[in-house]
Amino acid sequence: MMKKTILTLMTMALLFCAYTSFAHESRPSYLEITETQAGQYDVLWKRPMRGDRVLGLHPQFPSHCRQTTPAASYNSPGASIERQSLDCGESGLIGKTIRIDGLSTTLTDVLARVSFLDGHKQTALISPSNPSFVIQGSQSTVQVSRQYLVLGIEHILGGIDHLLFVLGLLLIVR
Repeated sequence: MMKKTILTLMTMALLFCAYTSFAHESRPSYLEITETQAGQYDVLWKRPMRGDRVLGLHPQFPSHCRQTTPAASYNSPGASIERQSLDCGESGLIGKTIRIDGLSTTLTDVLARVSFLDGHKQTALISPSNPSFVIQGSQSTVQVSRQYLVLGIEHILGGIDHLLFVLGLLLIVR
């Protein structure tokens, strides 16, 4: 009887919290940088749009990088897409910082992916609180796994809706 009462009270508390909590929409931007030759990169920049409105976010590359082709822009459903090519010379991008201008005034994130000629890839989640990232080159599986684990924990613990979901799962599992 006591167990049933506790379960009923917890269910009522969850329903009350669900009424007052709000989920957030996740519409991140996407930056893909692909090395095509030593020091040469193709860049894909995808920003979410709603109607004709596009987030005012712009990637800023190191000053030694030069645009070699005019940016080609087009829209797809829900997104504005730009493509361009960069020449960053012999020094390339490893160890250099990419900044997303305008990100610190938004609630969105940017998923960045860098692919190198040797097959290695780097991914980064760029947030409004830290609107830049350093291109590191090759990373071990442990380093990448650690980054995803930390991001996952921060994301789950950062929202009451996530915590309530996990609590709900715990209540239905024996």
